[in-house]
Amino acid sequence: MIKWYDRRGRLVDTLTATRLLDDQGYKRVARTKITSTVDLTSYDVSTVWVGLDYNWLGHGVPLIFETMVFGGTPDQDTSCWRYATEDDARAGHAEVVAMIAATVTDEVVIELPSPVCLVKSTPPGP
Repeated sequence: MIKWYDRRGRLVDTLTATRLLDDQGYKRVARTKITSTVDLTSYDVSTVWVGLDYNWLGHGVPLIFETMVFGGTPDQDTSCWRYATEDDARAGHAEVVAMIAATVTDEVVIELPSPVCLVKSTPPGP
């Protein structure tokens, strides 16, 4: 049975999880871009709430956040770390950024804000 959790780690039903997954502002925890000014290698470190328990062993706390690295070297691209809480995810994100930055000469680190959520509205009728 699939179990879904909100960002606080509380069980939610599938309909609620689907609604939350559609909300990019809710999903995004942190995003950092690191680019080398020497060789222009670029890394995108992204931490998100996934909602689904990725603790496949079924023992321990649900792992509902993940940090991934996109770009960089082939051994770093799509590296992944998972966490149980938002605080752990934020700390893990910072650790991954520091790890990547330590390997890049003359890096430029840019913190990217969470996406702006646009609300579609219907203009008033005549």
